[in-house]
This record gives sequence, structure tokens and C-alpha cells, in this order.
Amino acid sequence: MSDAQPNITPPGAGWQPVYLKKTWGAGFWVSVGFAVFFFLCTLLLFTLFIGSLVLSKAFVTSDTGKKQVAETIIEGSGEDKVAIISIKGILSNESAEGLFIEKPSIVEVVKQQLDQASSDTHVKAVLLEVDSPGGGITASDVIYNNVIKFKTETKKKVVVYMQDIAASGGYYISSAADAIIAHPTTITGSIGVIMPLINVADLINRYGIKDSSIASGDMKEIGSPLKPMTPEENAILKNIIDEMYIQFVNVVSTGRKLDIETVKKIADGRIYTGKQAHEKGLVDQLGYLEDAIGFVKKLAGLTEATIIRYEKHYGLADIFGLMSSRLFQNNTIKLDISQFQEQDITKPMYLWTGYSRRK
Repeated sequence: MSDAQPNITPPGAGWQPVYLKKTWGAGFWVSVGFAVFFFLCTLLLFTLFIGSLVLSKAFVTSDTGKKQVAETIIEGSGEDKVAIISIKGILSNESAEGLFIEKPSIVEVVKQQLDQASSDTHVKAVLLEVDSPGGGITASDVIYNNVIKFKTETKKKVVVYMQDIAASGGYYISSAADAIIAHPTTITGSIGVIMPLINVADLINRYGIKDSSIASGDMKEIGSPLKPMTPEENAILKNIIDEMYIQFVNVVSTGRKLDIETVKKIADGRIYTGKQAHEKGLVDQLGYLEDAIGFVKKLAGLTEATIIRYEKHYGLADIFGLMSSRLFQNNTIKLDISQFQEQDITKPMYLWTGYSRRK
């Protein structure tokens, strides 16, 4: 047997071995990108969540354990403080609910901030910043009485600074202050009561629609939009409106130190500019925010003070906490779309209806 090796000739003079490399497709890199993105987002949210938990502890007083709203310094210096409390929008007892967070009602917010100003010995006076067309009668009256109670118990001065609108219920609560400063372009007044009612009885009768409601008494359906209002029903509702109107007049008479009959002459529901309101004795002075700050400092006998504004900050701890309680109740995922719907209830109101609410 021969030991000679077979003569194997390479297939071509320039032949080189080929090594195949494994390549990743576009789908792989897209998946990697999404994974990294979600990881970073999760890390960021976790960091913010922990941070918000830490920050939320800063707003808890050591003696009472109650959460306090944040204080934002506007200007000035020194230990003595003047606290600005903003009252903006429709006055209501109802909280503003959303999917992830629930803002307390304006009545609750004002009470909490007045309580904080009451317990803070460094706060010597309060400046109410009012920008509201009014709202519910009860909400207006509760805020009014909270201001009166604050003044009575603390002996601290309260001044109102009116911004764009301080009408109807907005003026009602302003009457509780020791003094009122109105911006020259303020719309105020609208002293009166309204019960919005719409009647479509003629319309539904035209199309053959009948109201078959069953009531226990003749007056049970008073104010129904589906049946014509009788003179007796009109008289009953008018008496209610008149009673609420007299209450409004008395509040203005007491707060502005005006005779009842004098108030009635200017309390026909009309609105006034800041200048007109000043001429009628409804406000004490026209000016700007800096003028109101100077006025309240002088009224409180302060030559120097730190002007602060109470503001509520919602951290991720608040959002996540409410999200979990809202979406996961009894270990069941729950999503109620009615939370996004506004419900308008017919009732007497201290409200200037010429106000157009921005959505």
C-alpha cells in the first residue's frame, strides 16, 4: 500500500474559507430599544415616587401630624408673614374628581388654609385673592363663615383682593373681610339669587311625548322641566329666592356697614366695574396686588413681612395612592367614566350666570 497522499487541488487559485456571521434583524433591535426605554421610564418613575414620599413628609407638622400645604415666598423678609389664599372658580362643596387624582373642594381648601394660617403664630394677616363668579349658596355661606370665624378667633386681619371677577357668591365671601381692594378692571356685584330652570313642556307635547311621573303630592314635581309651572309653584320658589336674597343683603349690610335699604338699591343683580363698586361703597380702594399687600400690612401694623402663598403640590405619592384606591377596589379593576362628567343640579345659587367657564 502506498503512503502517498492524494493530490487535492483547491477549487480555484484565489479560494479562501468563508465564515458565516450571525446577524440580528431590525425587529431584534427595536425590541431592545423598547425594553431599554421602559426600563428607564420605570426607574425614573420609581425615583420620583420615592422622592415624592420624602417631600410629602416635609408638609407634616411635628406636633399635630396634619399635612400642611406648601408655602411659596412671594416677596419680603422677616419672621412675620402675610398669607395669600386664592379662591378661584365656581364655589362648590364638591371635590373635583379625575381618574388618577381627586382635588378637594374649594370649601375644603379654603378651610384648610385658614386653619394653617390660624395655627401659625408668624402669620399676622391673610390676603384673600378672589377670582370667582360665585356658585352654590351653601358653599358661599360656609366660606364666608369660615372667614368670620378665623377673624373672631385669631383677631388677625383679612383683606380681599379682587381679580377679574368677584361677583355674586364671590362678593358674598368678600363681605367677610375687613377691607376690599378691587382691580380697576374687576367685575363685581351681581348681588342676588338665581335658580336656573328650563321648561320643555311645550316642546315635548308637540312631539306627542307625555310625562307619566307619579308624585305623592301636587308640589312634588315643582320645578320639573316636563310640565308647565303653576302660579302656586312659582310663588313657592319665589319665596325661597327672596329669603336667600335677604340673607345676601344682610351679609353685605353687615360687612360694608351700609343701611339695608341702601344695599337693596344696588342689589338688583347687576354687575359693577371696580370703579362703580367703589363709588357705591362696595369696595374700599382700587389697586393692584402690590397695593393690596401694602394695605394689609398697614392694617396689621406691619412694617416688614414675608408674603407667602399657600399652594397644594400633588406628588406621585398622591397620584399613585389615589390611582390604586380608585382602580383597584375589592381586588377588582374598576374604571368609572362618570368621573369625567359634570352634573348640573337645579338649585338656588349665588352665581353670575354671565360668566363663561373655560373648560
